[in-house]
Amino acid sequence: MKKALLTLSVAAIFLTGILAYALMAQPAQGQRMMGLRPGAQLLKDALQLTPEQEKKLEEFREARLEEAKAFREKMRQMNQDLRKLMADPKADESKINSLIDEISKLRADRMKAQFKNRKEWEKIFTPEQLKKIQEYRQDFRLRRNLMLGPRFRMGFRTGMMFRRWGFGAWGWR
Repeated sequence: MKKALLTLSVAAIFLTGILAYALMAQPAQGQRMMGLRPGAQLLKDALQLTPEQEKKLEEFREARLEEAKAFREKMRQMNQDLRKLMADPKADESKINSLIDEISKLRADRMKAQFKNRKEWEKIFTPEQLKKIQEYRQDFRLRRNLMLGPRFRMGFRTGMMFRRWGFGAWGWR
């Protein structure tokens, strides 16, 4: 009887822990699903956006998401075509080179569009709000660098060494 009660108690504690963990994780997941990153709501509140600004930002975000989706799909298709051509030993080298050029042009056009979009995005905010955004970004970078420590600020190669040696984000291998 005592053994059954002990087993039941351990199972109840285990299930309670799983349930508590799931409930704590839900708000962050919900925010990500709605497109809000951590801290986005705090920034939104700090900027005191007008309903017009919120509407413009949402429209801007939707349009950029569509652009990004179209870009990713086109890049996926072009990379797939390139892989097929490169796997074919009889493929025409000029065809491969022209596809590489197309991929490069598509990436360059995307970068130019991102720069243009950033300028359009900035027009939605007042100068005071832009100043607050800049302060928030600087504060975020400082906090991120303090949390991650010096080994992650040293660059990609150092990170590769740490992963290769088993010092990854999840501890030893």
